[in-house]
This record gives sequence, structure tokens and C-alpha cells, in this order.
Amino acid sequence: MKNRWIFSIIFTLFLSSVSSQNSTSDSCDSDKCLMLVAEIGPIIRAHESVKPKAEVLKKMNDLCADIKKCFKAATCPKGKHTYESMRDACEHLELMTGNVQPCLKKFYSAVYHEKYNCTANKDYLTEDLPKRRVSYTLGRFCFFEVIGKECSAETVAILSSNFNYDNLINVLTTLPLGFEDNCNRLFHSFNKLQCEALEDAITAKENEINWVDTTQTNDTDLVSFLQLFEDAEKCIAKSCSYNDIHRLIFKSKKDWFELYSTEFFMCKRKMMLDKPSSAKFPCLKDHNIVGSKKEETCERYSKLKDCTKTVMEAVCGKKAIEEYDKTAEIIKKHFDCK
Repeated sequence: MKNRWIFSIIFTLFLSSVSSQNSTSDSCDSDKCLMLVAEIGPIIRAHESVKPKAEVLKKMNDLCADIKKCFKAATCPKGKHTYESMRDACEHLELMTGNVQPCLKKFYSAVYHEKYNCTANKDYLTEDLPKRRVSYTLGRFCFFEVIGKECSAETVAILSSNFNYDNLINVLTTLPLGFEDNCNRLFHSFNKLQCEALEDAITAKENEINWVDTTQTNDTDLVSFLQLFEDAEKCIAKSCSYNDIHRLIFKSKKDWFELYSTEFFMCKRKMMLDKPSSAKFPCLKDHNIVGSKKEETCERYSKLKDCTKTVMEAVCGKKAIEEYDKTAEIIKKHFDCK
């Protein structure tokens, strides 16, 4: 329970997952500092979507001074990691409030989808950090043109401060020094928002596509949908803010949707119309090869795997069964076949 409580507070501060070292139950000489974190946590939570008033910001800064002083004295690895992360958060307090991070995600989405002309020649999303810094520095007007239409006036007001905008540029374009495995740093959590923007776009696009009528492997919506997956997968692979479980789940989802662009999938569509039966393919016996129930699907690609392959080749030709074994495994994994 103690570790879950600590995780909740740290999550509020950094909007990212806690490293294994920070969530360990081993005692540390910085554990006494957690009461200070507990005090500032609710204040930040209360201002995640609103701009803090001057007196509240002063209280947060005062608490931060005590927090940094306390954690700085830590000698154990967990405490040192936490000090780095707390220092980041405390030095950029206003970026943790007023919906700044959701706003930044909207900005990333607008840039990716080329929603505004002014972003066309900017490198806001590049991995080349010096080029990215130039874009945010020289492209300030464009940045505010976009967020002025995508974000609340209050959030724009926070970022309009030269101090806060310069801080934002530093966070987004400066690889932090210190522990290389400390993924709670603001650089990582803010840049993770690029990946989250793509994941949100995937969800939205998935709901837009009429999957019943998607009958061509080169369908425009399907092609753009799969491109989102490609770009998101690359983003997630390079972000240390994601764990291996998330990466595996995402890849499984990507593998599944990629089937819609294959001749295998087109053949399944054809078989739904032709309805091959055991009269022509005795190996099917009483199996419904176009059935959609889980048990039917699992049987089709396990017990009747070779039979299904024979039927598909006969109905659709050899192209339909290219990489058949790999496809069968993807389907069994998707349906959690035992």
C-alpha cells in the first residue's frame, strides 16, 4: 500500500511511470522526505488544469525548496534518482499545471497531421535536438498560432511568459545529465507526449474506419491508419518512458491490424461469400470456416491449420497463403487461443 501511495504522488508530479528503483520497498535515508512530497502532491493535483494563483505558486516553490534540500542529502540510489526528478518538476512548476501537457499533446498532433501551414517547414518533432531548439526558438509565433486555436486561453497565458516558454524549450530540447536510467525526468515525460498523440490518433482513426467495407489492401484510410502505427511504434521504441509490456501489447495490436492489408484478409472476405464446405473440402468435416466465434477461429488455425491453408489456396491462390504460419500465430495470439 505504501508503494502504491508513493507511486500516486510521483505520478502526479511527473505524469510518467516510476522507475523500479523509486518504487522499491528498500529503506532509504530519503524516505523522510516523502512527507514533503505528500504535502505538495494535492496542490499540484488541484492545479493540473488551472493556472495557480501567485500565493499558491509561492507555496509550491517554498515546498519545492525544502523537498530539493531534503532529497539532495540522500546517499542511496533511490533517493538520488528521486532528487533528479523532483528537481526537474520543481524547476518547471508552471509546466506541471494549467493543462500545459495536454496542450502540448494537441500541438504535437497538429504538427504531425500538418493541420496548420506554418508548421510545414519546422522541425518541432525531429530527434535532432539542436534543430528542434531552433524550430521552437525561431518558430515561436507559429507555436502560439497553433496552441491559440488548440488550447485554452489560460494555458496559452502560462506559456506566453518568456520564462515558461524558455523553460519549455529547455525541457524539450536538452537531454538531461545524471542517471541514464532515470526515465522520470521531464525531458522523457514531455517527449513521450509525442507518442501519446499518435496513440490517440490511432484510436480515433480506428473508430472512423468502416471495417466492414474495407475491401482493398490499398484503401486510403487503411494505409494512413497503418502509417500511424508505424510512426507510433518507432516513437515508443525510442522512448524510455514505456515499458516492455506496453511495447509488446502495442506490437500485437499493430500486427493484427496489418492483416487487413494482406491478401490473406482479402481471401477471408472472399470465403465469406463463397462459403467453402466439407462437400468440396472433406478435411473441414463439420467446421464452419467462415464462423466468427472464438472457438471456431482457434480450431481453424490450430487443429485445422493445414486444412484451412489448403482451402484458402484453392479459393484464392498462393498469394493468400504467403507467410501463412506467421499470420496464423498472430490470429491465435489475438484471440488468446490455448
